[in-house]
Amino acid sequence: MSIKSPAFAVPALIICLFSGIFADGVEFTGQFEKSLAPNVEEFERVVLKQSAAQTWVHLGQFSPTAEFAASRLAHPQTGKFSVMTVLVEDAGTDPVLFVDLNEDGTITPAEKAVLKLEKKDNPYLWIGTAPLAAKGDFFTQAPIFIRYFKSVKVEKMDKGDRLVTQSTEVMARGTVDVKGRPVVVQYAMAAGVKKVNPQEGWLGVDGDGDGNIDMDNLSPEAAKADAESVVFRVGDVYVSTKKADISKNTIILRAHEAKDYKRSELAIGKPFPEFSFTDFEGKKRSISEFRGKFVLLDIWGFWCGPCRKELPYIREAYKRFQARNLEIVGLNTDENFTVDSMKKGLKENGMLWTNARFDSVVDFLRVSLRINSFPTTFLISPDGKILSMSRQERDEPDLRGADLLESLDELLPN
Repeated sequence: MSIKSPAFAVPALIICLFSGIFADGVEFTGQFEKSLAPNVEEFERVVLKQSAAQTWVHLGQFSPTAEFAASRLAHPQTGKFSVMTVLVEDAGTDPVLFVDLNEDGTITPAEKAVLKLEKKDNPYLWIGTAPLAAKGDFFTQAPIFIRYFKSVKVEKMDKGDRLVTQSTEVMARGTVDVKGRPVVVQYAMAAGVKKVNPQEGWLGVDGDGDGNIDMDNLSPEAAKADAESVVFRVGDVYVSTKKADISKNTIILRAHEAKDYKRSELAIGKPFPEFSFTDFEGKKRSISEFRGKFVLLDIWGFWCGPCRKELPYIREAYKRFQARNLEIVGLNTDENFTVDSMKKGLKENGMLWTNARFDSVVDFLRVSLRINSFPTTFLISPDGKILSMSRQERDEPDLRGADLLESLDELLPN
């Protein structure tokens, strides 16, 4: 699990109009779609509690052994847990989720969210979308993306309980004509707010033209804005959002020069971007000096609980795999610690590997990588290419917990 740092604010980028292919002042316009889109990267865990079968007999014909679990989901437009839902599992059939889509207090057989396996070879993870009726005058739907973890139990769950996660945020989605090409864009809508602010919160732009927006934390198509105009690359064009007005159904993108695009685009198999830093001994370093070795690059902080939980595994990895050509480089994110107190903390926690001072990497993290989730960990090959960003949902080697040790054992030569 990772967490976001409230203090990890991104400074505003200087807005310059594109002056290469386009003349100054060139803009591209578009409109919003009627249905909102779920932000699948912002989610919350919900436990559905075992429920009596007779409560749900009106939903269909089920066998005597069918199991029911019910609770309320959060409406992404209000943040309130007001959406009644029930999961039905019957022998020999796929699990089914019924949801009070119009929130009239009654679930009908027609209010069904079909679940399907996320991956054919994993019978324990089911996904589906509940197309809730939207609140307000413009949008018609406010969908919730749901994952059901079949047979998975966590703390404080009883035998008949079921675990799901739900998306908690919706995004206003639209299409803009950029040089004759339809480009999909989307903007987060905070709970209880009917407007979008493209300078705050999650936003996305379909940069590769596949019609979808990859909202992964490390994707170049997504960014979390913090009082800034974020520049995205769309093919050979660089754009930011000048205006996104739902009441007027208008989206305006503004063209930029290539130099305004500060982001390093990360992908498996691509070189990790070069950067320099200062370690806690005051020595100037660079990531390129570790070429020829496997590098576990850990972006962490003592302020971050999940980061501290990873430390025993990282210490063990350092101990176990140094002899197999592994080096660890930490990029520290503790802003309010002195160098002396950090050196003491590193020593007390057995962190003997190289660590970069926050002030020496802050611009790299905030502007180039746009990291806002912690810990974030990369595995880099001896020739400087990215082997994993620890995104298990994309079948990348897991760099968390005990799985880190297993992944390194598989990948590093004996």
